[in-house]
Parts: sequence; structure tokens; C-alpha cells
Amino acid sequence: MDNEPLKPFSYNDKGSMAIISKFKAVADLPKLFFKGFFAWVVWLFIHIIPLVGFRNKVKLAFSWFWSFITNDPTLRLIIRPREKDKPKPENM
Repeated sequence: MDNEPLKPFSYNDKGSMAIISKFKAVADLPKLFFKGFFAWVVWLFIHIIPLVGFRNKVKLAFSWFWSFITNDPTLRLIIRPREKDKPKPENM
């Protein structure tokens, strides 16, 4: 926009984290690897910290807590509609 030269893209790999089940996760960071309960807690905090606003952080923490207590799997499911349930485009 200011006719300045573009900076080349540089990828910064921060590692990978995944929750396996309740109280279990894995974290493969550039210089560390850990698993179990500690990795699970770190995963939770790492995903809450970047949220903007205290209210958003509290809402998400409460939502996770409620799902954890009630064993509600709906937040963890990715559901795609079946072909027969998809709306069909109208003929033009």
C-alpha cells in the first residue's frame, strides 16, 4: 500500500498439541515433548490465553467445564449432513 517492498514469508513452527481423552493430551513442541495430565492442562490454557476479553475467557472456561462435568460430547463432534439430508438447489 505504501509502495514498500514485501517481506518474505517465514514460517514459525510452534509445535503440535492434541487432546486424547479426559485428562490426557500430548504436546510436541520444538524443544519439549510431554504427555498426560500436564499436557491436557497446558492445552486448555494455551487455547484460553489468546482470547480477547475476560468475559470471553470465562464463557469458554465455563462451557468447557460444563461439558466436562456433564460428559456432553456435542462440542467435540464434527458432523456433516448426509447426502439425502442436504438441501437441493432449486432449478433455475
